[in-house]
Amino acid sequence: MTSASIRLLISALVVFGLTGCVTTTVSSFDAKKDLNKAALTYVQIGYGYFEQGANQQAKEALTKALAIDDQLPGAHMGLARVYDRELEFKLADSHFQKALRYGESTEGHFQYGVYLYNRGDYKGAYKQLNKTLEDTVSTRRAQAFEYQGIVASRIDKMDVAISSYNRALALNPLLGNSFLGLANIYFERQELSTAYRYYNGFVELVRAQHGRHNATTLWLGIQLAKVAQDKNALSSMTLQLKNQFPQSVEYQTYLRWQAEQDAA
Repeated sequence: MTSASIRLLISALVVFGLTGCVTTTVSSFDAKKDLNKAALTYVQIGYGYFEQGANQQAKEALTKALAIDDQLPGAHMGLARVYDRELEFKLADSHFQKALRYGESTEGHFQYGVYLYNRGDYKGAYKQLNKTLEDTVSTRRAQAFEYQGIVASRIDKMDVAISSYNRALALNPLLGNSFLGLANIYFERQELSTAYRYYNGFVELVRAQHGRHNATTLWLGIQLAKVAQDKNALSSMTLQLKNQFPQSVEYQTYLRWQAEQDAA
């Protein structure tokens, strides 16, 4: 394998996709002439440790890879993920940017976009997700559309959010957050029948054990079922909210709402 091929392989490594054998002996690397192969193996070992939650060992292996070649995108991406987990956000951001500088990749843009979303940088996340979606054959495409929908709704690009959620569902109809995202948008627009239709898409996933309710989803469903006069769904979701989330803000809001309904 050529040096260029190895570098390309490293840049394409998916952070969560590698398992690696964390017990690989690395002491023999000093005797090897093929440093590029050694660097690749260190990256694989680092990702293996990352998967097991062994952050320190992951950092040590990835740092050794960078000692051989400080421009390995896969090593920088791995360190970015480790530092993100450790809440070392400045270091994480630095390594994300280096990973993309030394080897731009769809996976890199996706991971950085998700990172920026979690950090509350919605405009930055939107830009990275758009870069991800330029790759029409990416296996991340459905996820990227869903994240783009979430981010677009946060920056008040509702039409983009609707389009993104629908495209996510066209690619993967098991994405519950896309159904919920659409239900929430149409609920806010008071297009309640459309909102309830998308909400019931999420309910079907829950029934098929591809999703789970929380207090927020139940409260949304209660309001939509009330408008739709769906008494069975209303009763079921009210009971779930009461029994499963009695201390939640949503249940307290429901109690006030119900009192107002009774007084009307």
